Amino acid sequence: MPEAVQQGGSAESLVALRGVSKRSGLVQVLHEIDLDLARGEIVAVLGPAGCGKSTLCRAVNGLERIDSGTITMEGQPLRSRRRALSRRLSRVGADIAGIGPVVQSFSLFAHRTVLQNVTLGQSWIRRLAASDAERRALALLERVGMAEHAARYPWELSDGLQQRVAIARALVSGPKLMVFDEPAVSPVPSPADDVTKVLRSLAAEGMATLVATRDAAFARSTADRVVFMAGGRIIEQGPPDEFFTRPRTARAKDFLAGGQNR
Repeated sequence: MPEAVQQGGSAESLVALRGVSKRSGLVQVLHEIDLDLARGEIVAVLGPAGCGKSTLCRAVNGLERIDSGTITMEGQPLRSRRRALSRRLSRVGADIAGIGPVVQSFSLFAHRTVLQNVTLGQSWIRRLAASDAERRALALLERVGMAEHAARYPWELSDGLQQRVAIARALVSGPKLMVFDEPAVSPVPSPADDVTKVLRSLAAEGMATLVATRDAAFARSTADRVVFMAGGRIIEQGPPDEFFTRPRTARAKDFLAGGQNR
């Protein structure tokens, strides 16, 4: 039997997951996940490799079909709102049902400049004139502190700076939720590589953020709420200070003590 789950979330959630389950072959990857995401909240999903946190992010992004349960945004099922949209949209920065995905590899076009990477989604999907798309892309790059790098190429940038470009691209359509799968986190990040400030500024504007990570330090410094997963289940959740200083379950205590691959 799973250990008791500390409840979180709000009745006024932006996004709500109810009974979300997913099987891959003989493995039950997600077990009846219930989770709420509020506007302006940064939620870090923490857990060992294989716990299901990346699958959870992909399910919310619409890149992973769930077997049962529901995922809604503002009360509307996300699956039906995505049906007519191609998965390729996330490649060029168009949002899917109000969601801005930032995938683990960033998926930036290496042969195009930073500015071009952020401009493409607006030109292809929104059909903006080139000058309008470029002007808006520059504004988004300024928003994440990357305007001065507009003429550079992704391969010239650190992982942290590439991540900022991916965030700017995901902001193209004004999503209400940002989803990060294992964001790049340097052991001792420079001010340029640290994305915490960017996430905080987006949260202050009312955007919800879901982050899947194995990095406890990042979760503790960045999140408003930590959701700990193990074996495809949410084991416990709560404010970072409470989770990291007074974990309630044996699995969380083991994880924080260094048994992160169990």
